[in-house]
Amino acid sequence: MKIISLLPSVTEILCELGLEDNIYGVTHECDFPESIKKKRKIEFTKFDFEKLNNLQINKIIEDNIKKGKFSYFLDTEALKNIEPDYVVTQDLCEVCAVSENTAIESLDFLKKKPKIVTISPKNIKEIENSIIKLANEFQVEEKGIELANRFSSEINKIASKTKDVIDRPRIFCMEWINPIYSAGYWVPEMVEIAGGISGVTKASERSKEVKFNEIIEYAPNYIFIMSCGYTIDDSLREMETLLKNRELNKIPAFKKGEVYLVDANAYFTRPTTRIIEGIKLLTRTINSEVLDFEPMPDSILNLQNYIYFESFAG
Repeated sequence: MKIISLLPSVTEILCELGLEDNIYGVTHECDFPESIKKKRKIEFTKFDFEKLNNLQINKIIEDNIKKGKFSYFLDTEALKNIEPDYVVTQDLCEVCAVSENTAIESLDFLKKKPKIVTISPKNIKEIENSIIKLANEFQVEEKGIELANRFSSEINKIASKTKDVIDRPRIFCMEWINPIYSAGYWVPEMVEIAGGISGVTKASERSKEVKFNEIIEYAPNYIFIMSCGYTIDDSLREMETLLKNRELNKIPAFKKGEVYLVDANAYFTRPTTRIIEGIKLLTRTINSEVLDFEPMPDSILNLQNYIYFESFAG
């Protein structure tokens, strides 16, 4: 059984289901677990996003969507050689990965047509369901049930610790810095489970662009910067743009030094079991008294500490 994964999140789940040996092709963004980096890359972006800032990336993606152009392409020669039995893709977001329609068009040349499996979770329950769907599709049903149960059990454990929190802080999760986007889909649920209030975007809703005055009006107690697909170091490259705004001190989170950068790529933007670590990061930060948790290195950074360091370093 030969599987092509066009989603980093699917690649992670397939590996957790014990199907790593069946993965014959992955995307340029598939980087977890570490061993997956050796797999053949069959999907690439048409742009070097690492050399572009948030605003430039946003403009390219928006222009491509308006013109009906694809931002990603598949290595057709590699696909021909692999002759995959399955290709797993998504129809949730044209920005983040190859869409279902793109995959269908790109695979049309193959004589032996692979089965296309589409995964598009919008909330935590659908992430759990996607685990079951993949397990059933690839005949590892028992492993799927076990993984899904473990996933929901861990989330329920955290929720049980925060359910009695009365004074819940307002949280703003920034999915993009320029322009500013509020994180949607499963992230608002992560906030609620952690004992916070997600007042800008609701669970299952798409991420949406927000104006700065909307954030001022919302007056979040905490801000988590989780730029889609970015590590902390990636997000730090955009800080100069954000910190130029002279109205930052109108926001409680900035005034009190409660602005954090997180490893969004690992713990927030991918619908995998690793969002459990993301929920723990949120809980530890906004309700530290209810959860004893030591975060992974480079998973969270207080922006205030970064500013102080930069000022000292000159």
